Parts: sequence; C-alpha cells; structure tokens
Amino acid sequence: MSEQGGEGEGLVLAPRLPVVLIHGALRSRAGLWPVAWYLRRFGLDARPFGYDTRGATLSAHGAALERFIAEWQGEAGPFGVLGILTHSMGGLVARAYLAREGALRQSERQRLVMLGPPNRGAWLAAQFRNFPPFHWIYGAAARELQPERVAELGAPPPSARVLVLAGGRGHEGGYVGRIPGDNDGLVGVSETSLPGVVPELVLGAHSWLQWRRDVLTRAARFLREVDEG
Repeated sequence: MSEQGGEGEGLVLAPRLPVVLIHGALRSRAGLWPVAWYLRRFGLDARPFGYDTRGATLSAHGAALERFIAEWQGEAGPFGVLGILTHSMGGLVARAYLAREGALRQSERQRLVMLGPPNRGAWLAAQFRNFPPFHWIYGAAARELQPERVAELGAPPPSARVLVLAGGRGHEGGYVGRIPGDNDGLVGVSETSLPGVVPELVLGAHSWLQWRRDVLTRAARFLREVDEG
C-alpha cells in the first residue's frame, strides 16, 4: 500500500454474507458452481454443498450439512446471518438441518430461499412408491420424498425468514396434467408451500430454476435484506 494514502486507504470491507447452496435429487454440487459464481456478483459468499441423494436419509444429510458449515466457520464462531439457497429436494435437506439443535448454534438468523421445493412431499413420488425402477433410480430419495415422510420434518424455526419460488405455467394443468393443479413438471405449486409462507410464482420448468438469472437475482435480493431481520 502506498505510504501517501489515497481514496479507499484504510477501508475495511464488510464480509460477504455466507450462503450455502444445496442441489436437488440425482444432482451434484458441480451443477451449483455457476450459481455460486453468479451470486458472488451480489456480494454473497456462496458455496455448494454436495450430498448423496441415493445413499442416505434426510436426517443424515442434515447432519452432514452441519459438519460442512462447522468446517466453513472454523474458529470464527457463529454467523450472524446464514443464507441458504436450495433447489428441489435440497429444500428438505435444509429443513432437516434447521431442525438440528447444533444447526441453530451455527447462526443467529437464517434466510432461506427454496426453488421448487416439495415441501409437502411429491405427488409423483407417492404415485410411484410401489414401482421398483423408481427405487432403483432414486435410491433412498424415493422414500424421503414421500408426503408422509416430509410431514415429519416440521416447519423452519422462527429465526429463519423463508422465500419459496415455485415454477409452473400460471394455470391449472401446469406442465404435467396428471399432477394436481399448476406444476413445474415435477412438483405442484401447492406442494411447495409451508405454513405461513405463500409461494411466489416465477413460472418455468423445474429443472432449470436454479440456473435462471431472473430467479437467482430475486433470490440474491432476498438474501441480502439482512437489515430487516
């Protein structure tokens, strides 16, 4: 640094808001690297979390996420605010994490954005519960996506503010006529809701929500509203 000083000398930059990214079923953290790159443009320290959707339960994924965040924090202590951005089944992993006592010691507040989450379970999973190929392909996730299993998770804690962004076509029938009501091709809009949280419809198909700039910009703005509590 120049001894003469100048504009910006001595300025201490505010730390970037930590945001953990969680992918959906049968995907990996590799698909979240473009998302992390985009969110960093908004001053967010976004880091992908990967988990084996076929090999373990939501409870195990929640425990693994707690360990991931502990390693991230190191000796720095709890985050003031922790951002979480999820796609599809990743929203259930986030809920399993937030249900853990240890998780709530890792941050004072949480801001959770869920893209196309099956918060009430997946109608399609229920329809295929007795179809062996469904279990061969999805593994443990085939059981974890069942409505009765998801109902055991409970709602996010009071310390968390939640935004649900749902895909769909804006009318009954959605992308797949068999799924009740409007839907994004895999998850019904009504299936994304949580108690006290009304989904915000962004239109579009399920698989592409996590890579759409308009969706990620909406998510980033919500995550950055830290001063509102």
